[in-house]
Amino acid sequence: MPTAARVFTAVQTDELFRDGSMRIADHHAAGGNATYVYEFDYRPAEDEHAQHALGATHCADLPFLFNTFDAYPDSPMLGRPTDAVRTLGRTFATAVAEFVTSGSVNDWLPYTPATAARVRHFD
Repeated sequence: MPTAARVFTAVQTDELFRDGSMRIADHHAAGGNATYVYEFDYRPAEDEHAQHALGATHCADLPFLFNTFDAYPDSPMLGRPTDAVRTLGRTFATAVAEFVTSGSVNDWLPYTPATAARVRHFD
């Protein structure tokens, strides 16, 4: 059951991190520009702080992008880097590298304004 604190945190998180990014993506795509949006949703399976519901946290994607899991052995945001977690990291890093070098990603459709259908989720 959601508590008032969790609802407040979810609303604040969307306002601080998601909503502005989506407005920028909507504006960019509406101008006829190819736009790609992702949401990094990874949450460690063994979230020791489940009562606080850390969930997907700000900057948690960086160890996945740079394969630096071992630099954060006690991070509650990452949990234990299993083979599946490392595979997610390779998938994410490959998609980012492809986008940086070519401006698109083969298996990632461009974003359409005001829709969630073309937001790629990494989890």
